[in-house]
Order: sequence, then structure tokens, then C-alpha cells
Amino acid sequence: MDDRDAGSRDNSDKSCDWADLHLWQIRFIRDILAGLIVVLLFWLGYALRDVTIPLLVALLLAYLAEPAIRWTAANKWIPFQRLGAVILFVTLFIVMVLAVVAFVVPPTVRQAFQLAHDIESGSVRSKLIQLTEEYVPDQMKRDILDVVSLLPSGVALRLTDEERLDQDEAREARDEDAIKKDAASSSPAASESSKVESASTQTSVEAGSDDLNLSTVASAARSNAGMLYGIVRQGGSIAWAMVLEVFAIGMLLFLIPFYFFFFSLWYEHVMEFFDGLIPQRDRGRTRELLGKMDAAVAGFVRGRILIAIIMSAMLVVGYMFVGVPYAILLGIVVGFVSIVPYLGLVGIPAAIILLFVGQLEVADADRMAWWGILLWPTVVYTVVGTVDGWVLTPWIGGKTTNLDPVTIFVAILAGGSVLGVYGMLISIPVAACIKILLAEVVVPKLQELGARPKAGRPLT
Repeated sequence: MDDRDAGSRDNSDKSCDWADLHLWQIRFIRDILAGLIVVLLFWLGYALRDVTIPLLVALLLAYLAEPAIRWTAANKWIPFQRLGAVILFVTLFIVMVLAVVAFVVPPTVRQAFQLAHDIESGSVRSKLIQLTEEYVPDQMKRDILDVVSLLPSGVALRLTDEERLDQDEAREARDEDAIKKDAASSSPAASESSKVESASTQTSVEAGSDDLNLSTVASAARSNAGMLYGIVRQGGSIAWAMVLEVFAIGMLLFLIPFYFFFFSLWYEHVMEFFDGLIPQRDRGRTRELLGKMDAAVAGFVRGRILIAIIMSAMLVVGYMFVGVPYAILLGIVVGFVSIVPYLGLVGIPAAIILLFVGQLEVADADRMAWWGILLWPTVVYTVVGTVDGWVLTPWIGGKTTNLDPVTIFVAILAGGSVLGVYGMLISIPVAACIKILLAEVVVPKLQELGARPKAGRPLT
């Protein structure tokens, strides 16, 4: 009897404790609120992406440069230690951006515009059709031509020019007929009566033609004024859009180094501030998890971006050496696409196709053999990929990424489809952190719940 009274008192005490608790003191409600706050922060960052993207880029650069800044600040030849190291890195960043703008952007943009012009004018389509007719077997020719037919043919532009030429020829023919009729009407065989009638009718026609000319001139002036207004308005809107775009790019080029300077200068204080927010009882475990997240994210981001820059330079040199058209544009694109492992393999067929198309403009005696067109772009990518796998990745990337290609690929696609550029910036770090949390926290908890013995039947 006493045991039952004690149990009832314990249950009443527990119910009283639950009644006295606030909502934020209940653990699962607190966890739900924390998750909602994180989602709200992501949504707010996306809504303010014009502000947060420069902040994220600057914070990412500060995170990437932190080991180098720490090492540079430890050297005695750098004045003002960390401040001097940060100023040095900001200066190097500005010089690098100016060098890229001066030497890399113009040829890349020129090649991109040239490629777009060749596609729009139908040059690429005609070359691919010629290539298909010459080299592709008959059983595959129809399928390839169906795909090539999707490209612009440039016929509309050529038809416009032909129609304009036909209109000019027709106008010249009408003018010649009018001159012949005037000459025939002024012959001496014409009768005197016809002259009198023609004089009277000419007077009336001239009076009517004057009115017609005035109305024609007025309508033409109105139409020309409307056309001129439309041209000026459209040109003004285009010019204003270009001014806004240039201003936005200029603000990015200013804000990113500005934010980077302060993030790098106060990096240690920011880390200490966030470290102080961790509860004392969970600080050791949280630091361990954050260390693993830092190793995974840093191993991928720091390593793969630097590797992508080196691979881009090597691919550009290799493609230019073997004669691939648009080598600068293709090398940069393939190098940075290689951030996602194995995705850079798309550069092999792209380079082969461009080299095939480029060889059609060369004289028959100087054309490269078909096996060379297939071999040399493949050799270039194979050499660069071998250097990446045996030299760059072990030395720069390390083996601590813990991110397999499928995870990286899915994370980039998901982030880009949900949040655009903002999502692509944060997709890989978020995927790395989620994977570590699942492996270190969620899975052990589930295993613990699965291994827990079932409770026995209550005694009655």
C-alpha cells in the first residue's frame, strides 16, 4: 500500500514538473524551434541574396585563406603581424583580379561571342552536317542529322537579305518602266487635243498630288517620330540596364575585398565568440564534430578550387597546343567543372567535336588525320587528369574530404535548383556537415535505440 502511495506521489510530482515547465525548456520543442530558426535564416539569406552573396563569398575566401594568413602573420618579416598579412593578401587579391580582367576575360569573352555568332549564323550547323556526311557511317547518319537540325541554320538572316535585294531590284524595274512611259508620251506623233486634255488633267492631278504628298509627308513624319521615339526609349533602357549591371559588378569587386579584410582581421575573435556560445557540458563533443566538419569542408573547398585553377591553366595550354578552337573558354569551363569529380570528362567529347569542326576550315592537304582528332584532345585530358590524381589531389586536396562524387553532384544540383547561385555556394559545406552529423550523431542514436532491450510486462 505504501509503495502504491509513493508511486502515485512520484507521478503527481512529475505531472507538476511538466506543468511548471516553459515550452523552450522541453527538449524536443527546443530542437524543433532551433531547426525552424535555421530554416528561417536560410530563407532570409536567400531573400537578401544581393547582400548575403558578397558576404558569403568574402567569408569563404577568408576561411580558405586563414591557414596562409596565420602562417604569414607568424613570420617576423611581416610588419603588424596579422594586420600586415591581411593587407598583403588583399593587395594580392586585387592584383590577381585586375590581371584576370586584363588578360583572361577579353579573350574568353571574345571566344564566347564568336562561338555564339557561329551558332546563330548557322556556321556550326553547316560544318557539323559536312562532318557527318563525310565521316559518319550511313546507319548512324540519320540520328546525328536529326540532332544537328536542332541548331540554328541562319536561313532567316539570309532570307532577309535576299528579300531586301529582291525589293531593290523590283524598285529599279518600276523606275525604268516609268521613264519609258514618260518618253513615249512626249513623242511628236501625239495629237494637239491630247496635249490640251493632258494639260487640264495634269493641273488637277498636280493639285491632288500636292494634297497627297502633304498627307504622305505628314504620316511619314509621324511614323518616323514614333519609330525614333521607340529606338531612343529602347536604347535608353538598354543603356540604363548596362549601367546598373556595371554598377553591380563594381560593387561586388569593392564589397568582397572590403568584407574579406574585416573577416580575416577578426577571424580568431569571431571563432572565439562562437566557441563561447557552446554549452560547457557539450563543448568537447561539439568541438570534435566541428573539427571533423572543418576537415571535410576545408579538404574539399580549399583543395578542389586550387586544383581547378591549376587544371584550367594546364587544359588551356594543352588545347591551344593541339589546335582545339575556343581553347581558353573550353579549358576554363572544363577545369572548374572538374570541381565535381569525374564531371570534367565531358571535356573530351567537347574538345573532339570542336577540333573536328575547326579542321573543316583547313585546306585538305593541311588537315589533321582522323585518328589525331580523336587522340590528341583525349591525351591532353588524360595527362591533366593523371597529374590531378597522382600529384595535385594527394598534395593539395588530401584524403580528408569524406565527400563522394555522388554526394557532391546531388548537393550541387539540389542547392542550385532550390536556391540558385546562393544554394550552390552553400550546398557542398551543408552536405558535408549533414553527412558528418548523420554518421556521428543520428546513426549512433538509432543504433542505440535498436539495441535497447524491450521493457518487460508491468506487474499487476
